[in-house]
Amino acid sequence: MVSMIDDETGGSVDLPRRPAMRFRRAAMRSLSRRCPYCGAPGIFASWFSLKKRCPACRTLFAYEDGYFLGAYAVNLVTTELLAFGLVVWFLVATDLSVLHLQIIGVTLAVALPIILFPVALSLWMALDLALHPPGQGSGRPRT
Repeated sequence: MVSMIDDETGGSVDLPRRPAMRFRRAAMRSLSRRCPYCGAPGIFASWFSLKKRCPACRTLFAYEDGYFLGAYAVNLVTTELLAFGLVVWFLVATDLSVLHLQIIGVTLAVALPIILFPVALSLWMALDLALHPPGQGSGRPRT
């Protein structure tokens, strides 16, 4: 069941009450670079810059210093494991030389964190949203 949860900024967000369903909806929104709270587009000012607030629901994204540090770590670990897995797959499935594998590995290790950076920020917000829903009594400032 979907509920409208009013946040303290006066905007409203459309999210399920159950944490697992809330994470699922917020993660799907995040994968398309939309606001995990309301689903509105345009939350990124550029590829590397997230706007301070959602243009639609006015939710403050980084409500404390260091809020996105976990997103940086998750992005780095996930992308490096993915790069490692792809290089191992190339090693097993192809006849590429060691030099070619090293070039592919370094390219993936540098490019994947950059490519997946906005998705990592959004998914971090989705995880936080699943664990700490917005609204009164959440203990989090939303203004």
